[in-house]
Parts: sequence; C-alpha cells; structure tokens
Amino acid sequence: MVRYRGGSALQGASVVALVIATGLATPALAQEAQQQETMLDEIVVTAQRREQRLQDVPIAVTAFSEEVLERTAANGLEDIAGKAPGVTMTQFNVGEPQIFVRGVGTTSDSAASDPSIGVSIDEVSIGRAGASALAFMDVQRVEVLRGPQGTLYGRNASGGAMNVYTNRPDMTPSGQITGRIGSFDEYGLEGVVNGPIGEDTAGRLAFRYNTNSGYAENVPTGEDLHGGTSYGARGQILHHAGNWTFLGAVDGSKEDMDGQARIPVTASSTPAPFVALIDALRSGLGPRETTDSALTYQNRTNWGMTGRAEWQADRFSFVSLTSYRDNDYEWRDNLGGLPYPAFPLRVDDQASEQADQFSQEFRFLSPSDSAIDWVAGLYYFRETVDRSERFIVNTGLPIAPPNFGGDTTFIQEAVNTSYAVFGQANIPFADIWELTVGARWSQDDREIHQVAIDNDGGASPPPGIPLGPVGSPYDVRAETSFEEPTWRLALSVTPVEDVRFYVSYDRGYKAGAYVSGAQTAAQAVRPLNSELLDNYEIGAKTTLLDGRLRFNAAAFRLDYTDLQVYELSGLNLVTSNAQAEVDGFEIETALAVTSNVTIGGSYTSLDAHYTSDATSGVGLLPYNGHVLPRSPESQFTLYADGEWDAWGGTLAARVDYQWTDDFYFDPSNNAEVLVPSYGLLGAFASWESGDGYKIAVYGKNLTDEVYPVHVIKNVGIGFSVFAPPRSFGVALTRSF
Repeated sequence: MVRYRGGSALQGASVVALVIATGLATPALAQEAQQQETMLDEIVVTAQRREQRLQDVPIAVTAFSEEVLERTAANGLEDIAGKAPGVTMTQFNVGEPQIFVRGVGTTSDSAASDPSIGVSIDEVSIGRAGASALAFMDVQRVEVLRGPQGTLYGRNASGGAMNVYTNRPDMTPSGQITGRIGSFDEYGLEGVVNGPIGEDTAGRLAFRYNTNSGYAENVPTGEDLHGGTSYGARGQILHHAGNWTFLGAVDGSKEDMDGQARIPVTASSTPAPFVALIDALRSGLGPRETTDSALTYQNRTNWGMTGRAEWQADRFSFVSLTSYRDNDYEWRDNLGGLPYPAFPLRVDDQASEQADQFSQEFRFLSPSDSAIDWVAGLYYFRETVDRSERFIVNTGLPIAPPNFGGDTTFIQEAVNTSYAVFGQANIPFADIWELTVGARWSQDDREIHQVAIDNDGGASPPPGIPLGPVGSPYDVRAETSFEEPTWRLALSVTPVEDVRFYVSYDRGYKAGAYVSGAQTAAQAVRPLNSELLDNYEIGAKTTLLDGRLRFNAAAFRLDYTDLQVYELSGLNLVTSNAQAEVDGFEIETALAVTSNVTIGGSYTSLDAHYTSDATSGVGLLPYNGHVLPRSPESQFTLYADGEWDAWGGTLAARVDYQWTDDFYFDPSNNAEVLVPSYGLLGAFASWESGDGYKIAVYGKNLTDEVYPVHVIKNVGIGFSVFAPPRSFGVALTRSF
C-alpha cells in the first residue's frame, strides 16, 4: 500500500529563511566598488492587450520573466502554475493537462467542449487543452491572469488566462546555445540564433531537444516510465515597412514519451479485503513502480503558423492576427496499475485525437498618447476535432461479474466555431480616478457526431463497461448554438503616487458542451448548459519604500451559474451542471533587501464550494456543500533571489518554496481522492563570465516529497500518478 508523505510547511519555510539569511551575507563576495540603487525592477505586462506597468493594471496578474523562468528551471506551464497565487495544474496525460485558477477549471476531454482557463502563445488562443501543454522554448515571459477574462480573451477564459510570450527577432546579431545533463539520464540541447537578414528584416530561430530515461518503472517488464524524447523548433521573421510591421512565425514540436506508472493508494474508504490484496500484490514496491505489463505510451505532435500585421498611425493603430494550428496525440494508460486476474479489475485506456484550428482577430487600439486608452476588435475561431477512445476492461467478482468487462470504443467528430466582437476603454477623470468599461458578445456553434461501438459485437451482453451495463451502442448527430454577452467594469483610484486601489465586476462565460463517453444516444445529443461566472473583486497595487517594496492584494467572490461538472463514478463519466461559490483573497509581495538581494512570496486563501446538488443521467449527485476540485484552502510561496559581481563575472542564486494545502481531485470529496498537503523546495545557482560562458546548477523537489499529479477513483481506491522525486541538473551556456 502506498502512503503519501507530505512536507512540513514550517520545515520548508525554515529552509528558505536560512537561505535568505545566507543571501544577505553573500554581498561580501561582491566588489566593494559596486554602488547600485536599491529598488525593484519594473514589470511590464500586456494583460489588457497593450504594454502597461504591472502596478497600473486593475487585474490580479502574476508575471514570470525570462530570468525567473531560468532560475526556477521551468520547462513548461506545470513548473510555474503552482508559483502563481490560486493556481493548480495537474495532468492526466500529455493530451489532457488540467489547469485550475481560484477553484475554476475543467477535466473534460470532450471534442465539443472548451477549457475554463485560456492558454495563448503570442496572443493566439489555443483551443484544445492538449495543445496548450507548452514546452518553454525561447520564452520572454509568462503572464497569469486570475478571474474572468471574458472581455478581451473570450469564451474559454471564464476562470483566468495563462499567456506565453516568446522573444521576437531584432536587428542585433546574437545567439545562445545550452547543453544540459540531469537526473534520470537527462540530456538536452537548446539554442537561439537572431539577427538581420535584410535592411529592414530580422530573423530568429530557436530549437530544443531533450531526452531522459524516466523516473518510474514497469516492474514486470523492467521498462522505464515517465521518460522519453522531445524536440521542437520555432522560426520567426520580422519586417518593418514604414508604418507597417509584419511578423511571421512557424513552430513545431514532437514528443515520443513513455507511459505512466499508475499506483493504487488505499484510504479509509477502501474495503478491507482490497487493502489486504493490494498490500500483498505490491509488497516491497515504491510509489513509482507499477506491476502491470501493458505497453503504455504518450505521443504528441504540434505545429502551427502565425501571421501578425501591425499598422501605427496618429489616430489609432491596427493589428491583424492570423493563425493555424494542428495538434495530434495518442496515448495508452492502464488505469489501475495492477495485474489481472490477481486484482479483479483491469482497464486498458487507449485514445487518439487529431485537431486543427484557424483563428483570425482584427484589433484597433488607441495611440499611446491618447487621453483614453481603448481597444476594440473582431474575432473568429474554427476548430475541427476527431477523437477516439477505446476501453478494454476485464472484471471479476467482487467488483463486477466477468461479463461486465468488454471492449468499447467512443468516437467524436466535432466542429466548434466561435464569433465575437469586443471593446474596452480606460477612462481617467478627476486626476486620480480611472474607469474601465468593457464588453464582448460571443456566439459559439457546435456540431457533433458521436458513435459508441461494442467491439464484441453483442456476443457477450451487456455491452462492456464503461458503455454498459445500462447503456447501448449509438450513432447520432447533433448541433446547437450558444451566445452570451460578457463584460468588465472597474473603478480605480491613485490617492498617492504608486498606490492604486480598485474594485471590479467581471462576467465570464464558457459555452455549453456535448459530453464524451455518453452511455446512451439521449445523453450524447443533450448538451450541458453554458457556464456563467460573476467575479466581484477589490484590490490594491502598491509600491512602497521608494520602490523597494511591492505589495499587491486582492479579495474576491465568484458566483457560478451552471458550472459544468465532471466526475468519474466507477468507470462511467457522470456529467451535470451545478451552482458554486468561491470566496478568497491573495497577497503578492517582493522586497529589494539590498541592491543584490530580493525576497518575496505570495499567499492565497480559498473557500470554494458547491451551493447546490446536481442532476445527471444517473440521478441526483449530492454536491451541495462539497469543496470544489483542485481548490486548496491555502497556498503560499517564498523565494529569495540574488545577483552579485564575483570572480570576474556574475554570480546568481535563487531558492523557491511552494506549499499547497489538502485538496480533492473530484466533486465527490471521497477520501480516496484527497491529496494531502505538500511543499516543494527548489534551488538554482549560476556563474557567468564576462565573455558569455555560463554554468548553472539546479534542483527540484529537494525534500523528495511524494505527492500525486493525478488520481482516478474506483471501489474506494485512488489510482494515482506520482510526481517526480528529487532531481538535479547542470547546464552550460555560451552566449554570443
């Protein structure tokens, strides 16, 4: 039986405090001649579709610079999600990352549904969740926006947005190449080349390659798991022609990854005979060793093209953003990780998906010297998704009679189309006040073809789980449309310099959805209602102590109408709409202790719960009062970051600690889906010479915490995938 080992928040915080104290003493290494002004760097974001100081934006935003991404050894969104207040990210597989912000998110994999948290790269919205699990490659910054972003970001940002911005080409010749080695036989190579390719034209090429053997093992076969090889590249060309600027980009990536080690974890709800059986079958095994011999894998290919045209004039500017993206993935997972028939249940889950999207946005913006900052635009999005998922299930008593097992395939062919018109204005008045007014009208059209196939051909009724035993094969089509206005109202005041307070009211919207894995034709053609989310927020953005201290805070209430709820009950997906409410507050702070050392952190408190039961195809679901999934009551982060002149070069160091309280993985709030609290400690140090050589060392999960990144429940057992253990890496970089 696997047992979690949660970290001590006090222990982790103590480690960080020790490192901070060490950092405060480290300036003795610095050259005595160094005399710098002690203040925080200014952060610029584009959360409102134009460049603004972070402290001027009346939105809860966290920004991660290129420097911070390097010093936290961030390879993707999953590495920075937990460092932003109120954010959690877990992953079922490469095609189904699950991001939650302030308790808002979704676990739906349907071809005819949307994410709740919008993810974009260079302002291009990514339609499918699997296409949003981005490997960071030549990234300039990441912005995390919390709360509904329906006005400027649209239908799939009802809970927030995560925006990735890559570095653009410029006319300065430069380049960089990095080689790295790390734990689990990791080897990687990445690089960037930038410079002029014409009189008014610059180009930039970035590439990335990484391979590792994985941190888990399939014991019967001896094969490594959670490893594999990934590579990708991005090319960009930027051309200036008078008032026009044209940017063209193409990118692609491929991942050939091993499968996952899914481990059964017993709880107080687990029947005693199953506890004894699992203990016997897994005797002597660790939390990253599985005993099923199935060949599992996770493969994905992404590529896309983007064209951006910008025109600058005295009265307004214009942006045209055109993009096409293609995402294909396939995976195979054993959802139990136990040998059959020694354990009376085995679920072989195989899925594949091919998706492509086209989007076009026309945007008009006020000039930089306008008394009123405004933006308005039109948006079009069309996506086609072909998805297939096959379940091969073996059952035995006491879980289910053997004939309840079977071989079932669910097929979805979907076309999702969205249209929108939007506008927002920031109106200053009476010297210290600013009113923000924004609105968006969206229409979403869905067409779906759903097929459920009993691959046994009815030879051994009923049809196999998860289609049976109460369902039956079907082949149906449906279509529907949803439309909804969303808006933003905000009032901010700056009573004294560098102190801004704001209140805001935002309406978020996520279009209705057709569910996947429906058991009957009636369920397959009946859509869930659209989600509506009202966010009431009061916040402060302050810069104090002559620029040395940044203190930002926000308190909020979210009222959810028709929240789309997904729960795996047994092996059947139960779907419904429910009402919910979230109350919380967030604090973010940073302090420049000296010209060399900055410390900071964040704290989040959430009270997220359902305020109604839900009704689904299987009857009443008693959710009222339950905690929303992926909604820890508290989270906090601490960090210390320093940079000094030392040994003829630049020495940099950073330590991070993040603590996540208990949370549930699904709406049932069953004991087997409770993830105990855990804390993660990471550290980084580098030294760069004056002629462009840099060596860096870093470590993740230094206290070797054992915690799950995904849980599926069945018969009182949580079948879990565990996060990587303690790991280290070394990187050598040459800049030129």
